[in-house]
Amino acid sequence: MAAASMKLSLTFVLLLSGLVVFCEVAAARTRKVDCSLVRCIQGGYITCDNYPCQKLDGCICACAPNDGKNCVLHLQSGSTNKCGKAE
Repeated sequence: MAAASMKLSLTFVLLLSGLVVFCEVAAARTRKVDCSLVRCIQGGYITCDNYPCQKLDGCICACAPNDGKNCVLHLQSGSTNKCGKAE
């Protein structure tokens, strides 16, 4: 009986932990990003058409300048993402 109770408790803890992580990720997508605190683990920079020859700091599109035109996120892995206004 104790083993079954232990398995049930462990399962509950794992499910609860997963729910907490999921909620944090969802909340992070909706809250404002303080780009001065963003540290890019994978590295990256942003370029914008109206900031010629500049590599702006940031590893998420939310860190692109508000007045940026056609901004693109460049990650160290070589992938690029176009930053839209919805980002």
